[in-house]
Amino acid sequence: MEHAGRGAVRRPPPPPNFGGSRTTETRVAPPKVGGRGGAARGRRARVHEPDYWLLMTIVALLVFGTVMVFSATFTRNLPSGGDPFYYLRRQLLMVGLGVTAFLVTMHIDYRVWRRYSIAALAGAVALLILVLVPGLGVGGEEVGAHRWLNLGPLPQFQPSELAKLALIFYMADWLTKRGPRLHHWTTGILPFSVILGVLVFLVMLEPDLGTSFLLTVVAVSMFLVAGADLKQLALFLASGACAFFLLALAAPYRRERLSLFTLSEEELRLADGGWQLFQSRLAFGSGGIPGTGLGASRLKYGWLPEAHTDAIFAVVAEELGLIGALCLLALFLLLAVRGYQIAFRAADPFGVLMATGIVSWVAFQAMINVGGITSTIPFTGIPLPFISYGGTSLVAVMATMGILINISRQTVAPVKRDSGGRKERMNHKGTKTTKDTKKDITRGPMAERLAPEAGER
Repeated sequence: MEHAGRGAVRRPPPPPNFGGSRTTETRVAPPKVGGRGGAARGRRARVHEPDYWLLMTIVALLVFGTVMVFSATFTRNLPSGGDPFYYLRRQLLMVGLGVTAFLVTMHIDYRVWRRYSIAALAGAVALLILVLVPGLGVGGEEVGAHRWLNLGPLPQFQPSELAKLALIFYMADWLTKRGPRLHHWTTGILPFSVILGVLVFLVMLEPDLGTSFLLTVVAVSMFLVAGADLKQLALFLASGACAFFLLALAAPYRRERLSLFTLSEEELRLADGGWQLFQSRLAFGSGGIPGTGLGASRLKYGWLPEAHTDAIFAVVAEELGLIGALCLLALFLLLAVRGYQIAFRAADPFGVLMATGIVSWVAFQAMINVGGITSTIPFTGIPLPFISYGGTSLVAVMATMGILINISRQTVAPVKRDSGGRKERMNHKGTKTTKDTKKDITRGPMAERLAPEAGER
């Protein structure tokens, strides 16, 4: 029994209800982490409704992608008298698997994945090694690439897509444990470079420069949010940029892609390997502002290579025009904005870093694909999330979206002070609640949110 005398420890009052009347209270006890000090203080969190804007955006992108895959593929088997619905049926199967993965991960507390971060990274490394074994790795033989893993009766899949998810799991756990030690060379940037370098090196052996670059972007974004030393990070980025440039020049087909980036349309039409980019530019031009109409693309009839995978954004621009292309980009922008807001309001450091990695993965992959197909940046050949035809990528992205939705159900609201110095909290429904107490469970800015698991500074 507790006494209210001097020196007695009083329990803090329960946090306000952020989710309306129907909430479930759960005890959040972050694990002990490194640093001289001790354990992070536990906090209460309330499970509330998910971010419905994010949920609707995911559904819209999934439906948009399924429609565009059918529009881009129903002509592929027509010359041979094949089934025009072949690719649609396969894509719907992948959509079903993706939705199943989404529903499963959405209902699993995101903190559970922290237990399997080391196993996930080890499994990803093993799969990336297996894909290099002759007979097991298949695909892209024209450039000597082996990016899909063939395990007999099992469906072929890309280990690099699973490596993205494993990297996010492990980095979120590892960075959370580092705390202030991230500012030291031997416990911060050096082991970070080694961990990331192993995955990037294995992916480059496939070879896949685009995915290697994306893995680096995702890891660096998480490292920056975790509180990296900016001078050390700048040195890492400079050396990494030089390494990627040298790797791009090491292979003839990569040098060719870099040279295509600087060519005019006429030079692109005549250059070896420039046909896809030339046809993509024609697709944007023929689509104009209103587009030719859904299903009315002419360049997908054998003119535009990989119209249903890497170049599907060109089909979107031709059939739906500038209006449709901008609407699709707006959906990705909305996903990024809502996702980073969820990261900012996550209940603990692990949630902050998990959400940051997931959103950075989808947002930057979309930017790289769109930038490459529009010749804004050199073409790399990675799929457009939710939109491109494919199985492994779609299922992996949907699984991560389920995790992001789970994080959104356990967010805490930001705190602002009103004119009287009292703290105002805006819950997820837009209702203000005011507190006169000086202590609060929220942590303020992103950097301060990571402080509880950092130990003593």
